[in-house]
Amino acid sequence: MTTKCISLVRGRVARFTRLDNCGRPIYGDDSTVTTKGFISVAYSANTDDGDDINVTNAAGDRCVYEPAVSSLLGYNVEVQFCNVDPDLFALATGQAVVTDAFGNVVGFKVNSDVKSSDSQFALEVWSGAPTDTAACLDPNAQGTYGYILLPYVQGGIIGDFTIENDAVTFTITGASTKDGNAWGVGPYDIMLGLTGATTLPEALDPNDHMTVILTNVAPPTPACGARPLLDPSGAAITGVTPTPDGTDGLIVSFAPTPAGADPWWMDFGDGTWDYSADGSAIEHTFEAAGTYTYVAYRGTSEFEGTVTVTE
Repeated sequence: MTTKCISLVRGRVARFTRLDNCGRPIYGDDSTVTTKGFISVAYSANTDDGDDINVTNAAGDRCVYEPAVSSLLGYNVEVQFCNVDPDLFALATGQAVVTDAFGNVVGFKVNSDVKSSDSQFALEVWSGAPTDTAACLDPNAQGTYGYILLPYVQGGIIGDFTIENDAVTFTITGASTKDGNAWGVGPYDIMLGLTGATTLPEALDPNDHMTVILTNVAPPTPACGARPLLDPSGAAITGVTPTPDGTDGLIVSFAPTPAGADPWWMDFGDGTWDYSADGSAIEHTFEAAGTYTYVAYRGTSEFEGTVTVTE
């Protein structure tokens, strides 16, 4: 066994995952947002400083003295953004998004009736790190990165901002970690195992507030908007059957193989995606003719294919 010292350099990507009131990841169509549009993530320890015991005798001399012992209550988190993702703000604060007439998310609201304590999320942040030459001998290694996980964060609020002759930045502030996480090993593959990328090697203790590791698995790809989170216990997807509509070649129905009731979702390769909660086929209308590379996901597996559509 060897110990690897950790040196972190700059931020790369942050991922927010929606949690339920017990601190468990919520599997569904809008449960995770991955972004590189942040300026900084500030972690500040929240401590109880305790009380000194200092007793003097009748002569005024110290008789008993015991210094105060500080204890960790958790970490406060503040994230400053240069790129506003309304879905991310909604996930982390509980505020509502604003949609246009076509159903596109185009903004967010701030309502005083919303309680930040009703929103919980996990926060993962990846940073750069000096290359681990020995680790990169593993053919599955994708580089060297720092990884910081806060498994149970109570939602924050959208803080101060200023409109001026400069870029406008928004901040989520007031968020803090809490006891009782149910993250376990997590729903994501974030580090190398014996045969490739895998989850954390062991489940987190419910009172773990932070985990910092060095990993050789690359961070996830950032994208604007929320994305589905699938239950890792779902059946593996082995194929997809695209069936063009008989009257309009731009309309294609995609059916998973094997069929089943497990939720799945597809990235159509044209900048859009869709989700099926019951395992049924997903129908999509492409805006233009062409050949598109799609990726389908179910459980922890994915399947890539191409489809050609015509006018």
